Amino acid sequence: MNSSKTKSEAAESAIPVNPSEIDETRWERIAANLKTIGGAVLLALVIRTCLFEAFEIEGPSMEPTLLNGDRVVVAKFLYGLFLPFRDAAELNWGGPEVGDVVIIKSPADGVDIVKRVIGVGGDTIEVHSGRVYRNGEVLPEEDIGSCTAGNGGLQRRCHRYQSKVGDWDFVISRSSPGPGSPPIDVPPGHIFVLGDHRDASNDSRNMAVGAIPISRIKGKALSVYWSRDQGGTRWQRMFHNVQ
Repeated sequence: MNSSKTKSEAAESAIPVNPSEIDETRWERIAANLKTIGGAVLLALVIRTCLFEAFEIEGPSMEPTLLNGDRVVVAKFLYGLFLPFRDAAELNWGGPEVGDVVIIKSPADGVDIVKRVIGVGGDTIEVHSGRVYRNGEVLPEEDIGSCTAGNGGLQRRCHRYQSKVGDWDFVISRSSPGPGSPPIDVPPGHIFVLGDHRDASNDSRNMAVGAIPISRIKGKALSVYWSRDQGGTRWQRMFHNVQ
């Protein structure tokens, strides 16, 4: 067996390797990786800033629709461009429909709150003796039973009621008539919001909140992607659409 190299093989092995070419190749590889990482970070920032955001529910104000400890996906692009660390949208190109569940930068204290839209510009809303009137007509309510004791803060004696506004059917809860509100004419470009748990909700019935400009809406709650309480993960609420 001939183990000697051919002339071409010997010539190739004799060609000197330029260290600068090796460094150049290494830096090209690093630059390509940095571009990939930078593109991924930029895409994540665009999604987080303009398209979708995760939001954690704190407190009982939207029970039984949303529970304390629910994590929801919020669509930010539906109504406008709401940048981080701002109290209002930079641009608005739409508004919510009656019945939507939205995340709002509260006019009262600048805290993010989650509420249901009960009235839009041009509507007249009144809350009296626990019942909600929209444009002079009372929203329907049907008692569907008592609340679950200790479920994220719901009171033991509260009742759940099937209600409807616009095209949305949803469930509210209360144990008493709760605070009311005189008739409020919702100005154009504003909304009137209520929490589904009417006993414990800082909403448009509070004059410090009142009718809210749509520029303060951060987005619409779409679905629960995770939920947890003191007992652990609530698996039955995973991927639960917000109604």
